[in-house]
Amino acid sequence: MTKQKSGFQKLRQAREACGLLQSELAGAVGLTRQSINAIETGRTTPGVDVALRIAAILARPVEELFQPAMPAGGLRAVAGGPLPGPGERVALAQLDGRWVAYPLKRGLWGRAADGIVRRAGRHGVDLEPLPSERPGPENLVLMGCAAALGLLAERLNLYPERGRFLWFPCSSVAALGALAKQHAHVAGVHLVDPRTGEANLPDVQRHSGTGARAVITLARWEVGLVVAKGNPQRLRGIDQLFGAPRRGTPKPARLRLVVREKGAGTQRLFERELARAGGTTRELAATPLVAGGHLEVAQAIAMGAADAGLASRDVALAYDLDFVPLSEERYDLAVPTEGLADARLQRLLDGLTTAAFRRELTALGYDTRPCGNRVGEVQAA
Repeated sequence: MTKQKSGFQKLRQAREACGLLQSELAGAVGLTRQSINAIETGRTTPGVDVALRIAAILARPVEELFQPAMPAGGLRAVAGGPLPGPGERVALAQLDGRWVAYPLKRGLWGRAADGIVRRAGRHGVDLEPLPSERPGPENLVLMGCAAALGLLAERLNLYPERGRFLWFPCSSVAALGALAKQHAHVAGVHLVDPRTGEANLPDVQRHSGTGARAVITLARWEVGLVVAKGNPQRLRGIDQLFGAPRRGTPKPARLRLVVREKGAGTQRLFERELARAGGTTRELAATPLVAGGHLEVAQAIAMGAADAGLASRDVALAYDLDFVPLSEERYDLAVPTEGLADARLQRLLDGLTTAAFRRELTALGYDTRPCGNRVGEVQAA
């Protein structure tokens, strides 16, 4: 198998051919040595102005220095999600100078693949790369449960820039775990700390690995009960899922619920609201279904497999279902602070504040007034 070269290998070779140390090139460009190292190892992609200054100093075409190529023969990657099997399609990205492979399943079949799995095991995934005009090394990975992340990625991918923005839906805790493992560039999170009531910052500090994390608001959204069109059970709150109903409302018989997996913000809200109403999940009449995302909750209800579940307002609109609001939450993006200089992240943050993206989110029930606000920075444990 061809040995994999990570990062901007030609940049390092050109610098060494000119007899320059990383610190010397950094001084000439106006960066730190750590920034040059991050660029050479693929942890950061430079902005256009920085790339042009480096190319001028090294007397090389910018395309030669900053166009990482996919290996021709094969490559080895770590799994950025469930371990894929032989023959499965994967998307690829480079993080911290290594390849990460993401299985294209669960609604992702329509996405173009970067490779096909040859072998997979606990030591890594061997892949056959597929040709692409927008190569895997330039891809940026977003993880989180908000469908708005998928809309943002789709809008950014309309522009003919290098690389793609890839959204993989998962729970907030899983997204922060991917950030900690350096399997994602951006983690979406909506988690209210049960002890302090503070949104997102405590969980980013606990679950996102080591280093400084900037926390930037995507939008505010409503989370509540998603029910069939017309709300046939006349649900108005969590307390109706068990025990005595409110006056004038029926007690649902054998209510079928769909819930989220442990680590999801909506599941934390569900358990908090249930405890506040004096109930436990053991009192539910039927064993609930477990969904892997907000869209799956709405899909289960639309198909008649469940009567109700907690999800965001936008998915209720997408499936033409009724929605009973329970809580308004801030949905934030956690990003390694050192990565904010990455040109791809700058494009993403610019995309958050465009009028077109805000209009689309507003139509889906999001409050976009805080969109793009930097709400804090935490030093992850």
